[in-house]
Formats: sequence, structure tokens, C-alpha cells
Amino acid sequence: RTPTSLIVAVLFGITLTGCHPKIDTMAEAEKVFVKMADKTASKLELNQDQKILLEKLKLDLRNNFQEGRIEKKEAMLKIKEEGAKEAANIEKMTSLLQGSFREGTQRINRGFDLMLDFQKNLNDDQKKKLSKMISDWVAKWD
Repeated sequence: RTPTSLIVAVLFGITLTGCHPKIDTMAEAEKVFVKMADKTASKLELNQDQKILLEKLKLDLRNNFQEGRIEKKEAMLKIKEEGAKEAANIEKMTSLLQGSFREGTQRINRGFDLMLDFQKNLNDDQKKKLSKMISDWVAKWD
């Protein structure tokens, strides 16, 4: 009985934390990705066509993370519904929570894919500058 109670308590705590309005991981990821795209692009001297593609990239990033927020809310609602049942299915709740975390990771990976895809629009000088910026950033990781 104790392990089941512990699992329910942990799931409940994670659900509350995940649903807390101040902790919206998809919104935070969106802000970081859009800010990173803007900050990096500002240093690359983009031409007008590239600036248009940058705006499309930011729109795609926002759409990606908005879809992630919707998926997360739906998963949390299903977990809450299951948890409210008299005989809640803990395996189902755990599976839904794991799926939500996997989806969140996939959304972040999609954000990186979108940014990498944008790189194809850069000229050789811009690509070299971007590589240098990334190398300098990674060098600070110590």
C-alpha cells in the first residue's frame, strides 16, 4: 500500500508542478529559442530575404511550442481525470506523464531542427561567423 501511495503522491506533485501557471516549460522554451534566433541573426547582417525567412522561423518556433503547450495541457487534464477516479490507474497516469515529457523533449528537438534548417539560408561568410559564435559560446562552458 505504501509504494502505491508514494507513487500517487509523486505523480500528484509532478502534475501540480507541471500545471502551475508560472512554470510553463513550452512558453519558456519558446522565449529562449526566439531570443536566441533574434540575438544570433542580429550579428549576421542578414539581407532582406533572410530577414523574411527569420520571421518565418520565429513563427514556426512559436507554432511548435504552442502546439506543445496544448499537448501538455491535454495530457495533464487526462492525468487529473484519472487521478480523480476512486480506483485511479497509476500505470495509465504514469504513462501519460512520461508521454508528456517525451513530447516536450520532441518539441525542443524540433526547435533545434528549425534553427538548423534556417542555417541553409546563410551565405558562406555568415556560416563562418555563426560557427565562430558557437565555438566561442561553447568555449565558455567550463
